[in-house]
Formats: sequence, C-alpha cells, structure tokens
Amino acid sequence: MLHFNNTSEIEPLEGILGQERAIEAMEIGLKIDNPAYNMYLAGDSGTGKTTYALNVLNKYAEKKGNHKDWCYVYNFENNREPLIIGLEKGLGKIFKKDIEKLIETLLDELRDAFESEDFEIGKNQLIDEFEIEKDALLKKIKKYAEEKGFKLKNSKVGMVFIPINESKEDEEDDYTDEEFYKVKRDLENAAIQVAYKIRDLEDEAKEALLDLEEEVAKYVIDPHIESLLNKYNSYDKVKVYLNNMRDNILEYVYLFYMDEDELKDKYDKEHFLKYKVNLFVDNGIDRENSKAPVIVEINPSPSNLFGKAEFDYYNGNVKTDFTKLIPGSVHKANGGYLVLYVDQLLRYGLSWDMLKRAIQSREIGVDTQTAIKPESMPIDIKVILIGSNYMYNLLYNYDPDFSKYFKIFVDFDNEMDKTENNEDGIARFIACQCNKNNLKHFTYEAVEEVIKFSTRICGDKYKLSTQFNKILEVIVEGSACAQIRGVDYVERLDVQKAILERKKRLNRIENKMDESLENGFTLIETHGSRVGVMNGLSVLSTGEYSFGRPSRITAITSPGNKGILNIEREVNMSGPIHNKGVLILGGYLAENFAQEFPLSLNASLCFEQNYGGVDGDSATGAELYAILSSLSKIPLKQSIAATGSMNQKGEIQVVGGITEKIEGFYSTCKKQGLSNDQGVIIPKNNSRNLVLSDEVTKAIEEGKFTIYTVETVEEAIEILTDVKFDEIKRLVIERLKSFYELQSSFKK
Repeated sequence: MLHFNNTSEIEPLEGILGQERAIEAMEIGLKIDNPAYNMYLAGDSGTGKTTYALNVLNKYAEKKGNHKDWCYVYNFENNREPLIIGLEKGLGKIFKKDIEKLIETLLDELRDAFESEDFEIGKNQLIDEFEIEKDALLKKIKKYAEEKGFKLKNSKVGMVFIPINESKEDEEDDYTDEEFYKVKRDLENAAIQVAYKIRDLEDEAKEALLDLEEEVAKYVIDPHIESLLNKYNSYDKVKVYLNNMRDNILEYVYLFYMDEDELKDKYDKEHFLKYKVNLFVDNGIDRENSKAPVIVEINPSPSNLFGKAEFDYYNGNVKTDFTKLIPGSVHKANGGYLVLYVDQLLRYGLSWDMLKRAIQSREIGVDTQTAIKPESMPIDIKVILIGSNYMYNLLYNYDPDFSKYFKIFVDFDNEMDKTENNEDGIARFIACQCNKNNLKHFTYEAVEEVIKFSTRICGDKYKLSTQFNKILEVIVEGSACAQIRGVDYVERLDVQKAILERKKRLNRIENKMDESLENGFTLIETHGSRVGVMNGLSVLSTGEYSFGRPSRITAITSPGNKGILNIEREVNMSGPIHNKGVLILGGYLAENFAQEFPLSLNASLCFEQNYGGVDGDSATGAELYAILSSLSKIPLKQSIAATGSMNQKGEIQVVGGITEKIEGFYSTCKKQGLSNDQGVIIPKNNSRNLVLSDEVTKAIEEGKFTIYTVETVEEAIEILTDVKFDEIKRLVIERLKSFYELQSSFKK
C-alpha cells in the first residue's frame, strides 16, 4: 500500500473502486443517444452502484441542456383536451406571470375603458340615433292613422288602432262596413311593418354597440397581445394560444367590465380559469444551475410516475380541470435521467407497462380518470433501472420487451483483485469516509486489518470485497471503539474489537449450538477412531452471519442389491444437489470395486442429529470415506474432519465456505481439547480461499492444528486411516465379493 502513518495524510477516494467493467458499460450507455439504450444496473447490495450511478448521472447532466419548462393551458378549440407548451427552461414561470399580468391588466383597463366618458358618449350617440329613427317611424304610422280617422294606442299586445270618433263606431253595425275594416286592416299591416323595422333598428343598434365594444376592446387588448406575440415569437404553440385567447376575451369581454358583486351573482367566475397557466414542470427553479434533471423515484406507483389530476367535490360530483394536473417523475425527468429500483417498480404492474409504452412512443400524458384528456408531452429520457442479477434474468427471459428497451447491462462485481492499487483504494475509501462522516482516521496497521476483513468477506485471499457497506460498518464501529478508548486514531485492536463485537451481536445461534456440544447433547468426537463414522463439515447461515459446524456422518453396509440409501432423501430432507452427490458415489464404487463381479451392496448414509434438512455436495467425499471404512472395517480418525465434493473418477472438487468450516471444527476441537493431531481435509484448489482468523493461523503455525490439501479421495482416505489405499481397496473388494457370493447363494 501507500506509505502513511494514518489516513488523514492520503488523498480521499473519489469515484468507485474495482468496477472497471461496470464503468465502461455505464459510459457507453450514457453516450448513446437512442431511446432503446436505457440501462439496467445489477449487483449485490452495498457495491456502490447507486451512489456511483447518481454521481455519474449528475456529471453528464451538467453537459446536457435540452430540458424545458412545460405548461398546460386551456384549449379554446376543445376544452376537454388541454394543450401542453414546451418553453426554454426558466421561461415557464415568466410565461405564467405574463399571462396573469395580462388578465389583471385587461380587467383594469377594460373596466376603465367601458366606464370612460368617450365610450359613454359613443354609446349614447348610438342609442340616440336609434331612438330618433324609432320615433320617426312611430310618428309616421301615427300620422297615417290619423289621416284615416284612427288614433294609435300602445298596449301590452303591441300597437292598437281605435277610431278617433268612438260614438260613430257605436252607431255602426258590427262587421257591416267593409271599408271601415279594410282601412283598419291596412293600418294594422302597416303597424306590423313598422314593428319589424323597429326590431331591425334594435338589432342594428345592438350590433353597433357590440362593434363599438369590440373596437374599444381591441384598442385595449391588441397592444398587450402583440407585445406577448413578439416576446414569444419563436414558439408557434404560444402564438396560437395567444390568438385564441384574444378571440375568447373579445367574445366574453362583457365579463371583464362587470362589477365584482354582479359577476358573482350572474356568472360563474370559473370562466377566468381559462386564462390561467399550469406551470406543469418548472426546470428554472435554479437558473444558475442549468444541468438536466436527475430524478430518483423510490415509490413508482402509476400516479407518482405518470402524474395525476386533483379533484374537487361539488354537490356530490367530482370536478377537475387542467390547472389541477400534477406531474409525475417521468415528466420531471424529461430531458434528463430517471432512476428506478426494480423491486419497487415491479410491485406496480401497471407502472411497468406504462413505462415501456412511454419509452416506445416517446410521449407521455396524464391519466386523469375523468373526461378531460390532456395533450401528451414528448419525452427525451434515459431510464436507469437498479436491481439484482436475479431480477435481470427474470425480466430478460420472461418479458420480451425488456431487451428491446434496456440494451445496456451494467454489471457490478462483488469482488476485485487484491492488487496494490486496489489496497490503496481501500485506504483512500477509509480516508473519504472518515472525512465525510467526521470519524477518527485509521493508522496503517488498522487499514491492514480492514483489508484483511475485506478479503475474508470474499473468501479468497487474492481478492478484495467491493461490498463497501460492510466495510463501512467496520470503519464506523472501529472509530467508535477508538473513541471509547480515548485515542486520536483508530488502531488495529480497535478494528479487531469492532469485528469481534459485530460477531457477538450475530452469533447467538452459534453459541446455543456450542452449548449443546459442551453438554453432550450433540454427539461429535474429536479424538480416537471409529469404523463407518466420519466428521463432515457444513455451513449454517443466520441472516448476514455464517458459521461452520461439524456433522457426524455414519454409514452402514450389508449384502443386498439396493445400492446406496440416502436416509435424508427418504424422508424428504435432502436437496437435489445432495441427492446427485450420493448417486455419484455409486458410480465411483462401480468403477473401482465392481469390475469383476456385480456390485451387491446395501449401504445407508445418514447425517446424524440433522433436523433441518441438508443440501449441497460438499460432503460427498466424507460420505465415501464412511462407506469405505464400513466395508474395509478400518476405523477413521475422529480428530480429522473432511469437506470436498467429488466426481465419479474420485477427484476432489472445490466447495464453498471453507474458512467457516475449518474455524468451526477448530472451535469444536478446542472445546474438547486440542491434541496436536487434529485437522481438516480440504480440496487442494480451495487453498486460496483460506482467510483464517489469527487464532487458527497461530495454532496451525504451532503444529496444534493441521490443514490437509488433497486432490483425490485416495489421498484423503490414507490420511484418515494411515493405511495405503491399495490395502483398503483390497479389503473392500474382498468384502464386496463376499456380499456378492452370499447374495448369489440365496438366489440359488
């Protein structure tokens, strides 16, 4: 590593460590500007994928500036389909204020204009002209009637003609004087014509008044509209909207000069909602920071992702409008990046389907669940999914659309090579976390202990873990231990103390099993020898803590033709991999001991005191040693445990959890007394996976405990019996031959 006294002397880590493959994939994915090249980030929790992704996205967002402000406005041509307008970032708020100011100004200026002396004079002049023409018509018809001996009288039903000399009318017999009634009918017809002319005059007067109002309104409105048209000249949709707004204001201009109280009584004030602007997405909040949006949605429900409409309840009815449209994360991320967690996203099946449709169509609307259907927003977005490899495989195999829209797979490894550069990176990571979280800095020796812990997590002494969340736990707890001791820097013993305390918090089950062993409830021997009894090794996990335990494996053999009986399988306590391992034993026995006569054998295998089931093939070798011991009658050393799977050719294969298994058996031997002849047989290729505790390493160095590495079962059985394999093979063949002969004699 770097040479330093403590981590305050070195440069803190920036970026991510040990993820070269992922970094390259991420860079390619971000540089490809194609809607299908969205990304899936996979890896174990704690590898730093989310932190790295957000850091990189924010850097790329600074170079990307095509995001906009988006506004929903009223559609004057179809009120059920609000229009969306895209504006340069920062201009949306200005546009909204401009429209608000426009309406406020028009309300004041139009009211002033229609209450002005000039308008009243013009209005009265039109009314006077109408009255003069109306009076002229009435005088004309009145004079004509008088000439005919009638006078004009107004009634509720209109104009009525009665004779000037009513007594003369009384002297006339009803309906006898045809000339009298002919004159009267002519007058009535003339009156009807006059009434129609007066009505036409009224219509002309009203039209003239409306023209006057429109002329005055245009005089007030047009300069303001023209000013906004010039200001937003490069936005065609804004110009169309402003022109449509102008026409609508002219149509309803009378609402602008009515008194407030009168408006409340006679008209619905919601009419003025038409002239509001819904600033749907505001990217101009911080105009000095012009980077594209990076949105992380942790609860991707359909409404959170794709927006919604708020409602008002009025007289039992649901009511909404374009001003109540609320954006979702996809709208907010338009022009930038949207980060989603797969496990959260797939909880909402509708969200996943809608997201794929949005990526495909490159547009997104708002599901209002009402009669209004807002215009869809065109989107330019890159989606980053974060999840596990398991979820990636599920989506890839079972969702045919997934591979179409998420073409970049960014795979974060959970380990890295143990190189000097990466060890330096761990030291710099510690320095970064100490500065960031105000922790005590680590000495060189303490950093070495953290690196050892990182190696142990991997289970490979040539690797380092990239699960930095676990490393961070040790850093934080080590700092706390140093603080308790009252020292300035975290030292090696503080890190060891932190790791030990962490183990104590998690190993309750292990302690209970140790008590069972000490009390004699669990039968395990670590001294002496026994025929057909072998100490196998297994790993138990309780959440994040794993530990090794010896398991007694027994084998009983007798004449017969049933082959090898797996007792766990018979009671459904054996997994498929373990069942496969037992079947492999039959192949090995047939090739090595039954070439001259058929294999006539009944052999039962059992994991004694196993009540929770068994799976895996790491005990295959130990099971074979127990069978060979039972057949040859040669006892096996109980002071030596064995682990390792095998193939039908007798080759020992690597297994997992090798460190935990060795430490588990060492702990058992220690409790029953170390005798300097105890140890564990492991596959030779597992040697690199040994990252043992200081105590076990010291015991090995002092010869109190031994690790035996083997490549074949023959090597292992010789270690367990101190007998050459050829001799064991001879005895086994003799025993199997006697079984065959005995079986044959019974058949006769």
